[in-house]
Amino acid sequence: MIVLDNATLLDTLSVFLLVSIRISAMILVAPLFSASSVSIPIRVVIAVASAIMLMQAIKTPRLDIFSFEGVLAMAGEAVIGAAIGFIFQIGFAAISLAGEQISTSTGLGFAAMIDPQTGSQSPVINQFLSILMLLTFLTLEGHHILLKLLAASYQALPIGGAFLGPKALIGIAKAGALIFSAGMLASLPIVVGLFLVTLLIGILTRVAPQLNIFSVGFAISILAGLVLLLVSLPNLTTSMANVLNETADEARALILDTNGAP
Repeated sequence: MIVLDNATLLDTLSVFLLVSIRISAMILVAPLFSASSVSIPIRVVIAVASAIMLMQAIKTPRLDIFSFEGVLAMAGEAVIGAAIGFIFQIGFAAISLAGEQISTSTGLGFAAMIDPQTGSQSPVINQFLSILMLLTFLTLEGHHILLKLLAASYQALPIGGAFLGPKALIGIAKAGALIFSAGMLASLPIVVGLFLVTLLIGILTRVAPQLNIFSVGFAISILAGLVLLLVSLPNLTTSMANVLNETADEARALILDTNGAP
């Protein structure tokens, strides 16, 4: 016989709240789930459904959510969930940086539109690479990997019993270097090719001074940038897959090494 008294309902509500905080924090930060095109009701449904499925499999301590220990536990859950989603977001930021560099080199930096992922204005090449990165993320089942890591984090980092230590926070800061290194490596072939094109235009201008660089040079740079982008698409997708693999490894290291594992 199932007895639904006030104490049982309050305990169930406390467990649901503690479990859902980490999931909600991850959804607010992680790629795909945090996109502006994903409405708030959909995010709420995903968080609630995930919390209900994980409630029976997670050992949740009995905590008074209105006590100091309960508030501290909820804050720790929010930090852990946001950290897991933030590491995956770093990979998308690296590709966005590559798009910014390519847009600036081609002269398309002024051609900005509303990015459906972030809701802010960004160059069109940046949007193209962001959508390509999202498709690569879905192709590699990155959303499944993200949810699996989130579920595994409850075992490695129990609710109310684990917090992100200095080692984990330093690891997150070091993972930020991935933005610059991966973004530079992804855009380097196109940027170097455009530099050579610009150098050639400069040489032609010196040889033929009557050549109007403003009417010819910009058109050549844009056309060369689009051709180089088309030729480099296979390498770009490979770079995106490598970035996603690196972010997944960083997230696994964050979960496994938080408690001081070697």
